[in-house]
Amino acid sequence: MSPRDRRTLVLVLGLLTFASVYASVVMAPVLTQIAGEFGISTGAAGLVVAAYGAPGIVVAVAAGPYSDRFGRKRFLVAGAAVMGVFTLLASFATTFPVLVGTRMIAGVGGSVIFPNANATLADHFPYSERARAIATVIGMNTMASIVGIPIAGIVAEATSWRVSVAIVGVLCLAASIVLFFRLRPVQTPLNASKVRELYRSIVTNRSAIGAVGSSLLGALYWFSWSTYIVVFFEQVFGLSQGLASSLALTQGLGVLVGSQLGGRLGTRIGHKPVVAASVAISGAILLYQTNLTPPLAITAVLNLALSAVIGARFASNTTLLTEQVPEARGTMLALSASVTSASIVAGASIGGILIDVFGFGSLGVFCFAVALIAALVVALFVREEPIDLEISPAA
Repeated sequence: MSPRDRRTLVLVLGLLTFASVYASVVMAPVLTQIAGEFGISTGAAGLVVAAYGAPGIVVAVAAGPYSDRFGRKRFLVAGAAVMGVFTLLASFATTFPVLVGTRMIAGVGGSVIFPNANATLADHFPYSERARAIATVIGMNTMASIVGIPIAGIVAEATSWRVSVAIVGVLCLAASIVLFFRLRPVQTPLNASKVRELYRSIVTNRSAIGAVGSSLLGALYWFSWSTYIVVFFEQVFGLSQGLASSLALTQGLGVLVGSQLGGRLGTRIGHKPVVAASVAISGAILLYQTNLTPPLAITAVLNLALSAVIGARFASNTTLLTEQVPEARGTMLALSASVTSASIVAGASIGGILIDVFGFGSLGVFCFAVALIAALVVALFVREEPIDLEISPAA
């Protein structure tokens, strides 16, 4: 693949993952409005976030091996289309169960996007260059948090949450059309192994299991917090929905900066130490932020630092995952996506219960404990030994 083709690949995958992240985060700034319309608590409204992540627990695991066998493109295009159609339908939901149901089907499409996008990058970039490509795509999709959360909150405040969600649905459909026409090269088979053999190569690999376990724990604590970041600013500081959503953009800015620095730092010193350190440090910052409640300006700065540190983890962790079992890369990333989806469901549910019953302080304690365990798992069980393996490229 020529340098120009690689740049095009990064751009196309960046657009797709931007739409996917936007579809995920669009609910965060409108949870209070949804709760008010349907007469439920804010914690219960968080189920729309959990519903989006739930299908990925099963769908990603089932689709992963077929991505390794038949190529990535069909999963990326179909996933974007399903995500777009049902996100748009969610904006017309007349009851809360209907909203949860449409979000769940949208999550079916969303669940196959990230593992296949990352696997596609890994197929075309050697390990020494992979972190930069992954960081660039993360930077592009992180813009969905930077511009998406505040825009969704401001639009919802000016109109309704339905308009915010509908905009995202249209964006996802546009991404599926671009993918269909622009994603190259065409698909080619990657691995003729049976599904069982692909999974056996992963579950018998101690380092691969450690990497998946750490991903589960890291995502669990992150989604327990990020789902309710707008609610945090609303309830703790008494801010309006629009202002709270605007302050929450510190999360996106932090991830954007951290992912770029983390990917490059990982290339220099190794991705394993970056992953372990970033999880532990971000957990400590979150514990302080939620329990000591510093003034608003300091809290915003802390949230920026917290997000920058966790952003460093995103780039390095994904790069580390791609090289654990390279001959079953799509399956490995699908398994990771599956446990991440489980973490979204568990994080949104646990976070909602903790906030409703005990407040944000308890959420900080929970996240800190989980982050420490995740750091230990990486340090003790995950290896980092780049393997040179020729894989036939596929989109």
